[in-house]
Amino acid sequence: MQIKRFLFCWAILLFGSTVVWSQREVTGMVSDNESKAPLQGVNITVKNSKVGTATDADGKFRLVLPSAAKTLVFSFSGFDTREVALEGGPDEFAVSLTRNVLALNEVIVAVAYGEQERKKITGSVGKVSGKQLENVPQVSVDQMLQGRVAGLQSVATSGQPGAAQQIRIRGIGSISASSAPLFVVDGMPVNTGDPSNLTNSSNLLATINPNDIESISVLKDASAASIYGSRAANGVIIITTKKGKAGKTKIRVDSEFGYSDIAYKPKMGEPLNREEVKELYTEGLVNAGFAQSDAEQILNDFFGYNTDANYNWLDLVTRKGQQQQINVSASGGDSKTQFFLSGGYFKQESPVIGSAIKRYTGNINLKHQLSKEFSTGINLAISSFKQRGETESANFRNPIIAATALLPTNEAYNTDGTPSYDPGTFGQIYNPLAISQYDKQNNQTSKLLGSVYLEYKMLDNLKLTSRFGVDYNNVEEYLYYNPYFGDARTLGGYSANSYNRLYNWVWTNLADYDFRLLDDQLDGTVTVGYEAQESRTYTQSGDGNVVPKNQGIVYPVPAVPTTANVTGSDYAFTSLLSRAQLNYLGKYSLSGSLRRDGSSRFGANNRYGTFWSVGAAWNIDEEGFMENQKIFSALKLRTSYGVNGNAGIGNYVWRSTFLFSTTYNGAPGSFQTSVGNNDLTWEQNKPFDVGIEMGVLKNRIMLEADYYIRKTENLLLNEPLSSTSGFLGYSNNVGAMENKGVELTLNANPVKTKNFNWTISINAAWNKNKVTRLREGAEEIIGNPFTLKVGEDVQSYFIREWAGADPANGDPLWYKDASKSETTNTYDEAGRTIVGSASPKGFGGFSTSLTYKFITLDAQLNYQYGNKIFSQWDFLFISDGAFLGLNHTKKALQRWQQAGDITDVPKFEYANATSSNNVS
Repeated sequence: MQIKRFLFCWAILLFGSTVVWSQREVTGMVSDNESKAPLQGVNITVKNSKVGTATDADGKFRLVLPSAAKTLVFSFSGFDTREVALEGGPDEFAVSLTRNVLALNEVIVAVAYGEQERKKITGSVGKVSGKQLENVPQVSVDQMLQGRVAGLQSVATSGQPGAAQQIRIRGIGSISASSAPLFVVDGMPVNTGDPSNLTNSSNLLATINPNDIESISVLKDASAASIYGSRAANGVIIITTKKGKAGKTKIRVDSEFGYSDIAYKPKMGEPLNREEVKELYTEGLVNAGFAQSDAEQILNDFFGYNTDANYNWLDLVTRKGQQQQINVSASGGDSKTQFFLSGGYFKQESPVIGSAIKRYTGNINLKHQLSKEFSTGINLAISSFKQRGETESANFRNPIIAATALLPTNEAYNTDGTPSYDPGTFGQIYNPLAISQYDKQNNQTSKLLGSVYLEYKMLDNLKLTSRFGVDYNNVEEYLYYNPYFGDARTLGGYSANSYNRLYNWVWTNLADYDFRLLDDQLDGTVTVGYEAQESRTYTQSGDGNVVPKNQGIVYPVPAVPTTANVTGSDYAFTSLLSRAQLNYLGKYSLSGSLRRDGSSRFGANNRYGTFWSVGAAWNIDEEGFMENQKIFSALKLRTSYGVNGNAGIGNYVWRSTFLFSTTYNGAPGSFQTSVGNNDLTWEQNKPFDVGIEMGVLKNRIMLEADYYIRKTENLLLNEPLSSTSGFLGYSNNVGAMENKGVELTLNANPVKTKNFNWTISINAAWNKNKVTRLREGAEEIIGNPFTLKVGEDVQSYFIREWAGADPANGDPLWYKDASKSETTNTYDEAGRTIVGSASPKGFGGFSTSLTYKFITLDAQLNYQYGNKIFSQWDFLFISDGAFLGLNHTKKALQRWQQAGDITDVPKFEYANATSSNNVS
């Protein structure tokens, strides 16, 4: 009996010890492999079971294991999932997770008024990470977006460093209003574009240091963008700056130095050298009836061939561009307070003389947990840049135009080495070297962008947020033309100053409610809010003639002031907004948004508008029938439709305006300058989108494809009035257009090892635009060189079509009509026809990155094709002899010379008046 009792007790002890052993407890901490910061909210589960937990604010966890536990699985949004074996391991773990740059299902994306998991998003959102921008040798974020996102076209309209880009998302959305997207920085809609008045091209976005950007989201369809209502018609670009993370303080210093050059000079666009000019001019004079000897004498007497001068002017006005930047940042904090501080310096000289930018930036982002319920934060960015530029576009002060037009025999320098500016030598064109040395065009732009917010966690699932932000910009410009030569020589010199202040504030109040129902099978978020915005512009300017002949005076006061102006302008928005998102079983998502906007920019009868969207997504890869397949690691289908608006017009277009710039009977007087329209309202955009996202090989290869139709109605066009009214017309909502197209994005990670990583990104877009309606009774509104015609692209060229040179005599030929069945050598007999469009048929980008340990090589290519480019200055440079005295390009060497020549360049003859160089 004693033996049995002993054995029984032993069994109990043995069983008890087994139970204790089976209830093993493990603890640990999970951190970011890159930043070493702790990760909050990491899911930790026992493999093949429902047992699990999540890390706390310090990245720590504690978990009691079942007896059969062999492996722990660590998963977190945007990071690679990691498995850790338990057998033979310690009871305390230190686990680090690696970021997955190509994660499709789990990555968090910044969207309108918040963030969402990618797999729950029902809209079309393109994302660019801050890492993709850090090492790009460009000034501003709008330049860096070129080729990064499918359907986004970013085109340089200026070569000035820091100049504004023209950005279009899914085509041109308007004829007379703006087609630019709305930019939102850290939740705040900001003023963008070119605020300059005197100088070439400034850019309010160039004040943002790209190194301070955490991510960029491009909202392209209704589901993603319509919650921004009256300003979402052309898409929304959300910029999120870097924030501090809890953990050890990280100090980062990076420096960059590089060169830039003109990548490609079209051979046919290069100016002629000394011998080529002599050949062409001699031939032109002989063709005009001069003897060979007389032609040579004319070249000696008037075109400098009695000297040894032989300059390549393009080489003189270009150089090796340089740039450098230094950025310093510090980030870190604890569970209550996180911070990010940064400072940056950027300098760039363009490959064209006299063109440069220098920028200084500072950034502070702070977040503090006041209590369990309240948290607050502040974002503050201060920046200033100075541009020096040369005249651009259609102007002989443009150094590239001047260098192409000047003859190689024009003397560039005086005997003392200074640039020559003798008007007798250069005629109507001035030496660009002297212009660059003696004239000034400077722009100083400063910006303060800041916001402060207070967040109240009323319940575990209810959060209230109030944010107030300010966007303050100062633009100071100075222009000086010397009194010795150039455009102001006959005026005794010229100087002008401009001060432009743009002040913008936004107040946003949001309530976010999260909920879970049906045993957590259904989850959702509801957001409601109120937003108000006001923007004011104030401008002072003045100019005058006759300046001191002393180059040492930095800001000469003109002896004869000519004008002094003070102007102001403002606009305001007030909005109610709401959004709801539902997700069922992690498979099905449904979203909707509704916004009511009021704007001062529209007529008293139509000041308020309602904008909405609906969207749906199906994560097919979560379905049971996909469990055993090994092809797709992600598969998602989504679609959306909605209505948004375009408020990108002048602030007072709807009003009858008056100008007080005259006198009447010795007293101040005014006169009406425009006819108002109290019914004027928003252009209305109705975008439909359907897209598919898929990942294979554990998301090592990801493909995204979209098809969209974007219809725009109530276009703002000019409605003509009888001339007896004293006005030509007024603005009215009368037109319509359509954009439709396809977008493709491919991201791949072909090689990923411990020391080597290779990523590839390719995107492409094809967009077709057409005007579907103009004002009543009009099928076409003819302009020059464009025309608006129902059924045609909004940027259609409507000009005479060139047919080349007559092989018999070298006369210019044009087609008489679009059939191209008959030609004429008389310009006025040729009919104008649509010959193409300035809109590309397709565009996109390719980028790749190879990293070996700490060395990275990046490359990016942008492309577009299928569009026509109007060469405005070829009326001089490929003329038939109408402008002897100016240089020509090498294309002119292909001119007709004898009967039977087949060429598209006509006979070259001095003082030719055949109109071959007219627009065609």
